[in-house]
Amino acid sequence: MGRFPFPIPNGWFAVARSDEVGPGQVLPVHYFGRDLVVFRTESGRPAVLDAYCAHMGAHLGIGSGSPGSREPGPGTVVGDCIQCPFHGWRYDGKGRCVEIPYSQGRIPAKARVRGWEVRELNGLVFAWHHLLDEPPAWELPALPEFGNVDWEGPIYTEREIATCNQELAENDHDFVHFAYVHTAEEPRRAEITYSPDGRIKTTTEYIERGRAFADGVTTFEQATSFSRETHQLGYVVLRIPDLVSFVAATSPIDDEHVRQRWVFAYPKKLGEEMGQAVVDAFAQTGIYQDIPIWEHKVYRERPLLVKGDGPIAEFRRWARQFYSDPRANGSRRAEARSRA
Repeated sequence: MGRFPFPIPNGWFAVARSDEVGPGQVLPVHYFGRDLVVFRTESGRPAVLDAYCAHMGAHLGIGSGSPGSREPGPGTVVGDCIQCPFHGWRYDGKGRCVEIPYSQGRIPAKARVRGWEVRELNGLVFAWHHLLDEPPAWELPALPEFGNVDWEGPIYTEREIATCNQELAENDHDFVHFAYVHTAEEPRRAEITYSPDGRIKTTTEYIERGRAFADGVTTFEQATSFSRETHQLGYVVLRIPDLVSFVAATSPIDDEHVRQRWVFAYPKKLGEEMGQAVVDAFAQTGIYQDIPIWEHKVYRERPLLVKGDGPIAEFRRWARQFYSDPRANGSRRAEARSRA
């Protein structure tokens, strides 16, 4: 039994930064407990496929090494296809083998690998994961700041953490930990609301006049507020007016490890020094104090909650919608079959 009672959740999850995969390039990655390849066609479209060729099992993202070296070479893109390094079979962005260069025969109907639904926005490439292979049920928002000439970005920070998506997301509702982990002077004041369909959760935090954003960064001259929109487990949009906007994208590597990418933008009028200080304050003070605790804790299905703990039980009820079956053993068996 692992540390967490959850299967990998359903949703859109970042599998690469946009700048990691240029036209004609291939990136081997590992998410959802399986090996994948991210590639960009020569015309610029991103695609995500399962990694192993249907023919004889070669990894599509690992090319042959150079003479005299055991180091692997890069994967190969030909036009709109990725080409297997072993025998040259070519797969399109949907995972269908569309050409076997050396054969004049019919391409077998089973000559395909799994192709994943893909979106590219906010400087990231996303793949849709669903435990039961159902099609995308929602879309994620693109932030106009990332395409605005008056804003600087995208600016990336990322890290691998030995935990699961739900533990990270629950942190937002654990108001007490901000005093003990982040040395906040007083309890946070926040209001939580939900979209009509119940999927999008918005946390609005109120900031008093004179409160410091972070040591040496800035102080709020007047009372204000900022919101965090949580669109699913693993995708949060946060905006502080005239200071910073960012996307927090957390992707499950497997049942007990995630890769977290925070993508920032700040208004150019803020200046490079202050803008970078804001990014550093979020990326360091905002997360690194939590990581040792996350990586060395277990998940309590029935925590001993007391008055003042914050809306943790409410969060857990909300999170259930992102699992096909969060507790049944059958969901884990389905996951295992999908990995085979």
